[in-house]
Amino acid sequence: MKASRHLPTILMLFLLLLAPLIAHAAPEKRTALVIGNGAYEPGRLKNPVNDATDMAAALKRLGFTVILKTNAKQREMDDAVREFGRSLTRSDVGLFFFAGHGVQVGGSNYLIPVGARIEKEEDVRFEAIDAGRVLSEMDVANNGVNIVLLDACRNNPFARSFRSDSRGLAIIGQVPRGAFISYATAPGNVARDGEGRNSPYTGALLQHMQTPGTPIETVFKRVRQKLDSETGGKQVPWESSSLKGDFYFVPGGRAEERPTPAPSRQDFAMASRPEAPPEDARTVSSPTLGAEFALIPAGTFMMGSPADEKGRYDNETQHQVTISKPFYMQTTEVTQGQWQKVMGSNPSHFKNCGADCPVETVSWNDIQGFIRKLNQLEGTDKYRLPTEAQWEYASRAGSLTAFNTGACLSAGDANYNGNYPQEGCGKGEYREKTVKVGSFAPNAWGLYDMHGNVWEWVQDWHGNYPSGSVTDPEGPAAGSYRVYRGGSWFSYARNCRSALRLNYVPGDRSYYLGFRLLRTR
Repeated sequence: MKASRHLPTILMLFLLLLAPLIAHAAPEKRTALVIGNGAYEPGRLKNPVNDATDMAAALKRLGFTVILKTNAKQREMDDAVREFGRSLTRSDVGLFFFAGHGVQVGGSNYLIPVGARIEKEEDVRFEAIDAGRVLSEMDVANNGVNIVLLDACRNNPFARSFRSDSRGLAIIGQVPRGAFISYATAPGNVARDGEGRNSPYTGALLQHMQTPGTPIETVFKRVRQKLDSETGGKQVPWESSSLKGDFYFVPGGRAEERPTPAPSRQDFAMASRPEAPPEDARTVSSPTLGAEFALIPAGTFMMGSPADEKGRYDNETQHQVTISKPFYMQTTEVTQGQWQKVMGSNPSHFKNCGADCPVETVSWNDIQGFIRKLNQLEGTDKYRLPTEAQWEYASRAGSLTAFNTGACLSAGDANYNGNYPQEGCGKGEYREKTVKVGSFAPNAWGLYDMHGNVWEWVQDWHGNYPSGSVTDPEGPAAGSYRVYRGGSWFSYARNCRSALRLNYVPGDRSYYLGFRLLRTR
C-alpha cells in the first residue's frame, strides 16, 4: 500500500522528464511566402516566375506550407504579407522569397509589384512593398527561425527618374532575432536575371538547399562559391544572420545521428544516411559531355508500388532495398548535343527541339555503344546505365509519394500527357513533344526530369522482384527484355510514377525512349 501512495508522484516526475523529449520529437512547422514578379512595364524579366514556381515546389518537398504569388500587384502582395504574418504565429520556421525588381530609397528596400506606377523616386513608397514590413511580421511572430531570400537586385528600370544613383539593395540594419537574410548579390551591386530557366542565384540555391545534413550557412557558402565561379566574381551573394542555433533545410547526415525505428511506408524515406562527403565531391562533371553528375548518398528505401498505387502494370512485390554505396547520377537526361559529341550523329525524332533536348530514338544496344565510346574518350570505366533499383532510389530522393513532387503531377512539374491525370488530380497540359532538359524544378537530390520527357533505359533485364530485404540488386543475369523507367511526354501521369517499370526488347528504338548516365565514384 505504501508503494501505491507514491505512484502518482513517480508518474508526474516521469511525465515532466518526458515532456522535453515529446516536444523535441514534434514535427517542425514551416511556413513560406514565395513571390515572383516578371511582367513589368518597363523592365520585363524572364525568370522570376520560374524562380518562384521552382522555389515553391522545392519548399513543399522540404515540409513548408507555401503561399505562392506570381506577377502580383500591390494589393495582392500586401494581402499575401498579411496572410503570411498570421501563419507565422503558428509556425516554428518562417521563410520569405522574392524574385523580381527591388530598389532602395533612403536606405530602405522596396519590392516592386507588377503594375506599379513609378515616375519619380517618391512614388516608390506608395507603389511598392517595404521589405521591412515582412521583417516586422517575423519579429512579431517570434517563431524562432526566420529566413529572407531576396533575389531582387536586378537593374532598376526606373533609375532615370530617380535623384539618387543607388544600385542594388541596402543592407538591412535591424534584423529580427533568429533571422537569416540572403541577398542575391553584394551591397550596391545588381544581380543577373540569367539566360536559363532560373536566375544564377536561385538556380544555385535550388541545387544546394536540398542537400541532406547541410547547415544553412554552408548552403549559402556553396551558393556563393558557385556564383563567384559562374559570373567571374561579378555576382557574389551576401548574408547577414542572427541565428543562435543550427537550421537544416533537409536534416540528415551528422544532424541525424540517432537510432531510427524499423521503417514503414509512412515514415520510410531513408533508413540511414552517410556522413557528408567532402564539399568538392558533391558534383562531378564529364569533360566530354559538359554534363553534371550529382552525388546520391547510400541508404535504404521501399522499392515498388504500394497497394494503393497498384494498377495494370504493378504486379510486383514492394520490398526493402539497400543501396550500400554512394554514386553519381547525371542531373539531366543525355541530350542530343551530348550524343552528337560522342557519336557524331543525332538519331532523334524531335531534332527541331534543339541540342539541349533529350536524345531519343535510341535503343538499349545503341546506348551501350555510346557508353563504351565515352569511357574510351575519357580513359575510364566509370560510366554506365543505373540499375533499376538505383534509378528508383534516385527518383524518389527520399519521397514516399507516387511522384517526387507529391501525390499528383502537374504541368508545372513535368512534361507528360496531362490529358490523363493521376486519379484525384487535376488535368494538365499535353505538349506532344520533348522539351529542353532541366525545364522543371529538380528533385531533392538535384535531378531533373525523373518524371516524363523521355522514358529512361536502365541496365537490368526484366524479372520478378525478390521478396524480403535485398542489397544492391541487379536484376536477372539474362532475359529477353530490358527495363525502362520514368514515363515520357507521351505518357499518362500514372505511368510516370517513381515505382512504375516497363520493358521492351533491347534493340527497340522509339521517339519516347532516352536515358541518363550513372557514374561510379
